[in-house]
Amino acid sequence: MAERAINCFVIMPFGEKKDVDGKLIDFDAIYETLIREAVEGAVMQKVGGPTIRCIRCDKIAEGGWVHKKMISHIFDDDVAVVDLSTLNPNVFYELGVRHALRECVTVLLRRVGTRTPFNLAGFDCITYDARTPAGLAKARRTLSTYIANGLRGQVADSLVHEVLQKRRIATGPAERIDPAKAQVFKLRKAPRKRISVLTGDIRHVTGIDIWVNSENTNMQMARFFDRSGSAVIRYFGAKRDRAGQVIEDTIADELAVAMGAVPSVPPGTVLVTSAGELTNTNGVKRIFHAAAVHGQPGVGYRPVPEVETCISEALKTADSTDYASEKLRSIVFPILGAGTGGADLKDTVYRLVHTAINYFEHRSSCAVSNACFLAFTNRERDACLSVLAQAEVDRVAEPAR
Repeated sequence: MAERAINCFVIMPFGEKKDVDGKLIDFDAIYETLIREAVEGAVMQKVGGPTIRCIRCDKIAEGGWVHKKMISHIFDDDVAVVDLSTLNPNVFYELGVRHALRECVTVLLRRVGTRTPFNLAGFDCITYDARTPAGLAKARRTLSTYIANGLRGQVADSLVHEVLQKRRIATGPAERIDPAKAQVFKLRKAPRKRISVLTGDIRHVTGIDIWVNSENTNMQMARFFDRSGSAVIRYFGAKRDRAGQVIEDTIADELAVAMGAVPSVPPGTVLVTSAGELTNTNGVKRIFHAAAVHGQPGVGYRPVPEVETCISEALKTADSTDYASEKLRSIVFPILGAGTGGADLKDTVYRLVHTAINYFEHRSSCAVSNACFLAFTNRERDACLSVLAQAEVDRVAEPAR
């Protein structure tokens, strides 16, 4: 079966147009020598990108109303390249439609000297200088790289979809975990070690030795019916009667004993308890409680500085001689600090994943051989896969069924 064609729709002025300073720009030349070369030319293959077809609205050899075709391509095409030079209102309209309809991949360009409007200032935008061959070559390679990485990572670049995704997180049902969807990556510098990406609700994760609970620095577990991983671990780890009422708050009680009279712990601290009833239901051996957020009165919880410390501390704890006899070989981390903490997701995931990779690379004999990251949403999953696409790892093929 032939692979589905990948199209790139180009949103830009046509012909010769003046920029805001009155300079005449040949946009047909920009299209041919910069954009089309970057999308369809050899440079795309050099950066590891796929074969892509470049489409511009005025080049479509079809009958029918041009605006209908334009909207179809804005919605259907995998990639959109948008040139903001001249601050053309038609271009802005089409960009707005694209951001409303597609989560990704939309790449913005601007000619050197273009003053981007305030509402677009926060978006990544490639600045190009088409006056010299060197400037064109640099811009082509940058554009090809942005497109190739965007197609691999599928991370949202539309602010509209970022906002909608947050609303779905707050109001939508959790995606049920399916272990068959686990995506596993082997480290090149530590071939016996794995980084895995799981998706969905932790309640449906089985066969992983250690669950990491994202906790506050006071180590106060969430109430049973709160919408959080801490609440899930507390409730399902407790002993319950047939009506579901808790009769022994196993994990929370053990955590309180571990805390003693201390009101709080330093950020990044990891305390260990049993898994309570989760041992029987999910095969969990230990719960590692990581101090990943701290509370502020009237503000709520925020990620602790350097939240990635929780990753290295958890892996060090698994290496402790106290647990050598338990053979703790696998661990699952939530995306620490990215829930109510409100951290920048892309940056957080990068730091978490690379901390695990660095630990494995420098301690190849460590007890844990598989560090899993549990993505509660598609957005978290996409961020994990985007980071791993750029890391020194290789995807492990799923076994034949």
